[in-house]
Amino acid sequence: MWFKRQPSADINAKDPAVRSAAAKRLNDLVVLRATYESDRDRGVRETARARYRHLLAGGDALDLAHRRAALHACHDAQIVAHVARSAREPELRALAIERIDEPALLREVCAHDPDPSIVEQARGRLAWLGFERE
Repeated sequence: MWFKRQPSADINAKDPAVRSAAAKRLNDLVVLRATYESDRDRGVRETARARYRHLLAGGDALDLAHRRAALHACHDAQIVAHVARSAREPELRALAIERIDEPALLREVCAHDPDPSIVEQARGRLAWLGFERE
């Protein structure tokens, strides 16, 4: 009988290729974040970070409340920026925008987000940061 191995078990394997393959299949944001922050292999860290970013933005069926909590715990400015640009739900993009301090990124959101309320929030954030409203 064939048993499908759980990626969470493989994330601690000795072989970096096995850990990297496991990271590509993981749906656990906590384990992925721990992996991209601390794995000893750069390739594994990069794979885990890409998967984390993808899942956080809504690239799978993970619960929105879980992704909101993960976004709150995320201190990686590039990942927060990715969520602000491309999260599936406007609510998650809005939460990310609250944490953005880069005027260029906020202007990008103003120019490209399809949701008028998100555009207005980005404009408000620009104003709050002391930049002129777009």
